[in-house]
Amino acid sequence: MPTMKGAAWQQVLGLPRRTVADVALKEIPPAPGIYVWFRDGEPIYVGEAKGARGLRSRLGAHLQTGVDLSRSTLRASVAVRLLGISRSTARRRPTVMTPEQVALVNEWLRECQLAWTVCEGASAAHELEGTLRTEWLPPLNRL
Repeated sequence: MPTMKGAAWQQVLGLPRRTVADVALKEIPPAPGIYVWFRDGEPIYVGEAKGARGLRSRLGAHLQTGVDLSRSTLRASVAVRLLGISRSTARRRPTVMTPEQVALVNEWLRECQLAWTVCEGASAAHELEGTLRTEWLPPLNRL
């Protein structure tokens, strides 16, 4: 696992993880918070959720399986990594992604694990995500 300095990452690495294929949207709290995607035991992406429906809404966008990747930075980043396409192509609206390309992205994500934690409010979620990104930036956040 990459070296991650700081107490924030140590706390996040201890959160319970769920296999993405087994996550039901209704089990995700509609509250502000941060979330981390893991692949092969390593964190690959960190994000924040601060809207009215918080984690449920934001993770719902990442868990979608349709061909439009424009609403999920994570899904677009996976497409860039797997398919070698540009970020602007992955995020284009209307989509130019083929069902076969999106199937590869969806399959890759279903094999990941997901962890999240609720924060006291949107500002706390924003602060925690900022701290995590400062301590160590996961690879899909770099694309």
